[in-house]
Amino acid sequence: MGLPDFLHKIEEEIEEPESIPYSTLSELSRIGAVDAQELAEYLGFWNPEQVRDLYARLTSMIEADLQMEFDSIFLQGLEWRDEVVRSLSVTGLGESTHPSLLRHFVRMLRNDDSEDVRIAAALGLSRIATLAHEDKIPARQTVELQAMLTECFNDELETSDVRRRALEALAIFQGDVIEAYIEIGYEEGENDEEEDAKMRQSAIHAMGRNCNPKWTEIVVKELESADAACRFEAAIALGQVGTEEHLPHLLELMDDEDIEVQTAAVRAISFIGGAQAQRTLRKLLTSTEPAVVEAAKESLRYVDAEDMSMFEERAQTVEQVMEEAQPFLPEDEENLYLDDTDLEAQGFHSPGERDTSLDWVGEEEDWDDDPMTITDEDLGPGGG
Repeated sequence: MGLPDFLHKIEEEIEEPESIPYSTLSELSRIGAVDAQELAEYLGFWNPEQVRDLYARLTSMIEADLQMEFDSIFLQGLEWRDEVVRSLSVTGLGESTHPSLLRHFVRMLRNDDSEDVRIAAALGLSRIATLAHEDKIPARQTVELQAMLTECFNDELETSDVRRRALEALAIFQGDVIEAYIEIGYEEGENDEEEDAKMRQSAIHAMGRNCNPKWTEIVVKELESADAACRFEAAIALGQVGTEEHLPHLLELMDDEDIEVQTAAVRAISFIGGAQAQRTLRKLLTSTEPAVVEAAKESLRYVDAEDMSMFEERAQTVEQVMEEAQPFLPEDEENLYLDDTDLEAQGFHSPGERDTSLDWVGEEEDWDDDPMTITDEDLGPGGG
């Protein structure tokens, strides 16, 4: 079904836009930029609530079905006049790799009038920061991203909720300056006011995301915080900065009064990984708390997958490895006693001889034209 057919079906068969069946909405998956522009013009005649409902449903569809993709529609939504639609569009692009996202999100973080949209943009930039940390975006863009997040965190006129999300995004990068920002956020959250408490939660989250063992002592201390949200973040963070020796701390959280803290601790155990973590997770399968049991099952799948990734190559016995490493098989031991004449008769060359057909016969300056030579151009942007 093309876009004209889709729009006709809506007009002819559906009285209320919000009642569009999901089966019909799925026809919008992977439409191109031109069709998305036409759809945006059509939606301009809907009232704001109807457009919000459509974007909310598209967002829920991609969360439920990874085969669904509405990037072109969400990119149009980034420019929508309604702040809820803009925020939903950022969320809908959460798994997108569209090259324009960094530019869009930076602009929205810096200039959008809506705090909710700026928060959404900061969260979107957090995922892009992870890609940057993994060297999956150009170095120049990584520098620009760090600069923008730093500017946002240091902006005293920005709201605390936006600043703390910028800190979370920034924490993926390493270095003394980043660690100083995390410490500033943590100290800033020492007050009892609600917004300061949230900054503290984000600082603890940032410690885990930063993956530096230097934060371990603080994170362990925060496991006993009076604030359940801080205990939750501390549990996850300990899974990222801790080792097997910290598993007992996470096990103690199985008695926490907050079930989300308990399940966070289960996830953290899987992050630490290893044989002891697996044994611990299997014991938790007997928990009387269904949510803990379900979290333990999911975490065991995660740990098993991590362990299997270490053995992706074909499994081999010791004998097979030794056989492949030996130039002669045991039953061919008599070959060791053949003289050079016999070997040459069978097609072997003595160590002093070479196959001249393998020599480079061109001029030295022709080396760069050898099709087997890897050049900077072959390596793509950034060279080697």
